[in-house]
Amino acid sequence: MKTNRSMTMGIMATTTEEALPPLAPQQLLSLLYLASPSLPIGAFAYSGGLESAIELGWVNDEACLIDWCQGVMGEALGQLDVPVLLRLHRAWQDGDQSAISHWNAFVRANRETRELLFEDEQLGSAMCRLLKGLERLPEWLPERPGFLTLYAATCVNFGIDARQAALTWLWSYLENQVAVACKTIPLGQSKAQQVLMALMPHLEQVLARAERLGDDELGATLPGLAQASAWHETQYSRLFRS
Repeated sequence: MKTNRSMTMGIMATTTEEALPPLAPQQLLSLLYLASPSLPIGAFAYSGGLESAIELGWVNDEACLIDWCQGVMGEALGQLDVPVLLRLHRAWQDGDQSAISHWNAFVRANRETRELLFEDEQLGSAMCRLLKGLERLPEWLPERPGFLTLYAATCVNFGIDARQAALTWLWSYLENQVAVACKTIPLGQSKAQQVLMALMPHLEQVLARAERLGDDELGATLPGLAQASAWHETQYSRLFRS
């Protein structure tokens, strides 16, 4: 079994000032496919705590939404999902089953609420069914594979670079959060586009920071997000799953 250097040394940092590798047409189409909210795994059914934040009055306009998304991407996704995605991508490329199992379990352990873990498990199960139908399901999977683990495997299968995969993961999160806001604040379409445009440069900043993190620096650090997610589990009226 191969040894995964990322488990002891972290991911070697590369600046986002470097040009991302060009994508072949089929790679680009695969990336757009993975980023699309139409991907039939049900990610659009979850709010990631945002519906509760809106109910509590924490987020009530586009400025608050920008602050919310920027904080979650920087201190949650940028501290956990993105750096672990980079490690999982490398592990799938290397065929390192030990590393894949380690980082899959690490992500599960860092899902701070039942709702967040449930979302990860359900999207992972849906992704498994999708990949099986497409005949692209990996021959081996770790125990209870989460969505992030399967997303990394699919990107490797499609020949998508790790950094491209990470930016797409961030974009999918951002687009979904804006869609949630449109339904619940409600946020108009023009304001929604302004939020997306305002936060586009932030995605590269999050990735650049994530690439510099060592293994002992990983983990989500937003107690407010965990509270919002936990409260959402018992929120009286909900549009999104819990």
